[in-house]
Amino acid sequence: MAKVSPLHKVIDAGRWDAERPVGRLFVVVHATFLDAGFVPLPRPYRKRGPVPRSAGSTASALSLRYTAPELRDRRYAAQASVVLRQQVYGRKIIFFVQRGDGRPVASSCVLVDTLDAGALLSGGLDATARALRRDARLAALWRGLWDALCRRPLVDLCRGNGVTMEPTFVSLPVDVVLTILGVWEGVDVARVGGTCAALRRLVAEHDR
Repeated sequence: MAKVSPLHKVIDAGRWDAERPVGRLFVVVHATFLDAGFVPLPRPYRKRGPVPRSAGSTASALSLRYTAPELRDRRYAAQASVVLRQQVYGRKIIFFVQRGDGRPVASSCVLVDTLDAGALLSGGLDATARALRRDARLAALWRGLWDALCRRPLVDLCRGNGVTMEPTFVSLPVDVVLTILGVWEGVDVARVGGTCAALRRLVAEHDR
């Protein structure tokens, strides 16, 4: 089961073991972007990568530039893209997202404590993939990255470039979603509420 995880889609066990803790964090962030629906773009020619080589060979090879699948083959794909940026403050990293033209995407930032994250990512690849589903702290980190850094910028990018996104459960009208939630047992509703911020808000509305 673990081997179908988002992490296994971007790295193998040997390369995972070779990454330093901060490198593993960047690999996880990269995996959240792909899991949210982005596709990676190559790094601009002769431009130094955004992740230092000391983080690990896999992390330092990442461009941290992404676009929607429908926009990848457009002539000006680099402009129709988002870029993951980071600012380091001691042991903390602020991840934030900019559009391809350099403008920030509103409310798309996450503060991560690298020591705490390193401890959560200290196991092997299979163990870490299982922990994404079973460890509340790692699951919360993944959801925070997915919700703030990935899903919101993807919606912004698609809307700004005339791309119609595939419908999702939370994109349905609120009354329809609440009707669906209303036929589930309470334990199922609670479980759904733990999957993303949008569903947590809907579940809270459902419980009123």
